[in-house]
Amino acid sequence: MDSAYYAEKDGELLTINREDESSHIDDEVIGKINRYRYLLECAFEKPVMSVITTPLPVDEPSIKIKISPKTLMDIKVISYPKLDGRKRLNKIRRKIDDNKSLTNVEAMNLVMIPKMFTSRNDEILEEVCHLLKKAHLIEEFFKHELIFEMRYVIHKYAKTLKDINRLEEVIGLQNSCIAMKQRDQHLQDKFLKQGIEQGVKKGSFELALKIKQTFGLEYALEMTDFTREELENEKLNETE
Repeated sequence: MDSAYYAEKDGELLTINREDESSHIDDEVIGKINRYRYLLECAFEKPVMSVITTPLPVDEPSIKIKISPKTLMDIKVISYPKLDGRKRLNKIRRKIDDNKSLTNVEAMNLVMIPKMFTSRNDEILEEVCHLLKKAHLIEEFFKHELIFEMRYVIHKYAKTLKDINRLEEVIGLQNSCIAMKQRDQHLQDKFLKQGIEQGVKKGSFELALKIKQTFGLEYALEMTDFTREELENEKLNETE
C-alpha cells in the first residue's frame, strides 16, 4: 500500500488507505485495495476508508464495489487534474511564509501538488521541494515520512539525474531516512523488551500458582509480588 494513516470523520477515528495509481484503475487494482482494506481492519480494528489518487482524468468521484452479499466497499477517487493545484499551492505557501504549522492533510497536499499540473511540473516540483524543507508540521515526525514519499515525485518530474540528486538534498532525504531507521529500531527494541518482560512475568506467575497449589494462598502471597486478586482468580491483571 502507498500510505495508511489515522483520520477523524464525524467524531470517529478511522484508517485511511491511499493508493496512487498513475496508469490504470481496473479490477486488479480494486482487488488489491480490498485486500489492503481487510488487512488494515484486522490490524487496527478501525473502519477503513479507501482512496485512489491518480493523475488520470477520472470523472466518477467514487467506485462502489459489492464485495459480499452484505458489504459494499466505497472507494473515493481523487483525480489530480480536477484539483486546483495553483490555489492549493498559494494557500500552503502563505501558511509556510507566516511560519504556521501545516496539518498532515495540508502537508500531504503539498507533496502531491506537482501532480495537479499538466505542464511546468518540474518548475512546480522545485518550489514544492523548497517549501517542504521550510514547512513545520503539527506532527513533526510525519514530515520525515512525507520526505521519504517525496522522492518518488522527484523521480517522476525532475528532468535530469543531477536535478534528482540536488532536490533530494534540498528536502533532506538522507537525514529523514536515518531518522526513520532510528525510529524503527527504537520501536523494535521497545517491543522486544516488552515481550521479554511479559514472558518473564508470565513464567513467574506460573511458578506462583504452583506455590499456591502446594503451600496455599497466604504463603504464595508472602513469597511473590502478585496480588491476592491475581492469585485467587489465577489471572494476571493486564493494566500496565
